[in-house]
Amino acid sequence: MARRVPGDGGRDAARNGKASGAGNTARNGGPAGRSARAGAAASGAGSAASGAGSNGTASNTAGSNSTASGAASNGTPGTAGGPAGPGTSGAANLPDVQPQPQSPSPSRSRAKRKAGGDELEALLLGGVPRHTAYEVCKAAGIPYDEARRYWRAMGFADVGQARAFTDADVDALLRLGGMPRSGLFTEDFAVQVARSMGQTTARLAEWQVDVLFDAFDTAGVGSERMAEFGYRIGRRVLPELEELLVYVWRRQLAAAAGRVRQQMQEHAEGLQAVGFADLVSFTRLSRQLSEEELARLVSVFEANAADTVAYGGGRLIKTLGDEIMFAADSPARAARIALDLLGAMRRTEAVPELRIGVAYGHVVQRNGDIYGTTVNLAARLTSLAEPDQIVVDPELAAALASDSTFELEPIGTRMVRGLGEIEPSALTAG
Repeated sequence: MARRVPGDGGRDAARNGKASGAGNTARNGGPAGRSARAGAAASGAGSAASGAGSNGTASNTAGSNSTASGAASNGTPGTAGGPAGPGTSGAANLPDVQPQPQSPSPSRSRAKRKAGGDELEALLLGGVPRHTAYEVCKAAGIPYDEARRYWRAMGFADVGQARAFTDADVDALLRLGGMPRSGLFTEDFAVQVARSMGQTTARLAEWQVDVLFDAFDTAGVGSERMAEFGYRIGRRVLPELEELLVYVWRRQLAAAAGRVRQQMQEHAEGLQAVGFADLVSFTRLSRQLSEEELARLVSVFEANAADTVAYGGGRLIKTLGDEIMFAADSPARAARIALDLLGAMRRTEAVPELRIGVAYGHVVQRNGDIYGTTVNLAARLTSLAEPDQIVVDPELAAALASDSTFELEPIGTRMVRGLGEIEPSALTAG
């Protein structure tokens, strides 16, 4: 299978039909170039479609010319192109194992046969699963125990020695295994890279599959035709989604690097404003609303909150159903986001009132999350707030004292569980 590797002649070989496995892949519904273009995907062997936590497949992430790995917690590895070493593709070392041929339907030709679960899986993975784990490890030159660490970090289930791997899995293993072998990184670093991508893209895949199947359900597509419709839509939109995913990732990467650089320049490393916004009376509502109505309420709340936090220059750290957690680099920015959140929810009839707590101080950042006393304090302040109110800690109040765009009113000394007595203030617009 041709790979975009300098010096390997893959493109010429592909044009002349000489790339290893190209003819076989084409016969099985996956052109040789698709694996490098299709990006990362995770799949359960022999399944129809899914994301993490199901027995199907999920296409997660890809790169334009260089690609990150995808994830699904109950899937098998399926990751797009990586360097195969000088002069050859790693997949070229794999035995040319062919899937069992299927008899054509007597009522229609093979070309007109409707796409099913196997075709959808091959499309999402970028190739037909035809290799065992040991064959992939041998072709990549990576010990099985090391490869298993990477696969587990990405969230892939153990499939034993089932033929559940594609040529793209060799490239992904070469890429991850090449990190510690380059001398620049450790194996633990490579595992952390795999885990960050796996956990993030697993949720992304679940989200996208849910949206797609909801659309199928709304359009009246029966379960017996979902694989066919998924295949038809996937062929049209998968390349565009892959490019869009890499674009968003690069923008987020640049923004994160910029924040770290700014903190270092300002010698304020670890200082963050952290806020929690909580839906009032959510427990009571959950007993009154149907499951569909409750899901719609949470969806509207999370969507509005995410838009408001992003527009205000903050970061949505996590969503917890009836609560969101956000962070900002400056006290003023966090205060403005909190006020905008109240305003946005007031304008949304489907969402009940909010109560918000915000604190400012040192935090510890790990794996996309933040921890520390400041985070705990912000969560406690939320429970002190009245409906439609923002309560802030003394540090944030002091930082905003000279800013006329905000008004702060002390609400008296309060006992905060685990943190002692504090003197919080209510925040309003100036």
